[in-house]
Amino acid sequence: MSAKPFKTIQKALKHWYLLTVIGVLFILLGVYVFQTPMASYLVLATLFSLSFLASGLSELTFAFGNRKTLDHWGWFLASGLISTLIGALLLTNPALSMATLPLYVGFGVMFKSIAGISFALSLKDHGDEYQTLLYLAIGGMILSFILIWNPSIIGMTLVTLTALIFVLLGVVAILFSLKLKKLHDLPNKLKEKIKGDS
Repeated sequence: MSAKPFKTIQKALKHWYLLTVIGVLFILLGVYVFQTPMASYLVLATLFSLSFLASGLSELTFAFGNRKTLDHWGWFLASGLISTLIGALLLTNPALSMATLPLYVGFGVMFKSIAGISFALSLKDHGDEYQTLLYLAIGGMILSFILIWNPSIIGMTLVTLTALIFVLLGVVAILFSLKLKKLHDLPNKLKEKIKGDS
């Protein structure tokens, strides 16, 4: 029997919109970095730390709020803990060097991409459209490897690559939140259908 990502469709998912908030936050950050590539790395480190903190706390809220509904809520919990930890480390170490910051961001993005791949495959088992989410998550993982290893390999500056990764993460989060929104609305739709058939 294939694993289902959702234990029941009788209860609506809680706080599904938090992933939309996370996605918008990451996209705005990515666009800002694209537009201000000459900003000091101290400014970027502060922005990254705040975004990871906000993302981590939102994911923790979502995970605990849906622990009885999602079979794979542990992925959100782990991703939230790691994001919060990275955000705290960056915030308490504002003078991180240009060589160190990409490692923090890269490993954080890598874990989020792994979680995205896991949930995309869970959506496949659930019978929902999953390819776009899966390909974007795989793209995020590839970019995170490049960020950690050597961003110059594809001729991009470190800042530009980081901005691209944040935009990609934002798109993945928003797409996944839309999937969750459909499942959030499903119990009410089923109740209405049952009433209409009776």
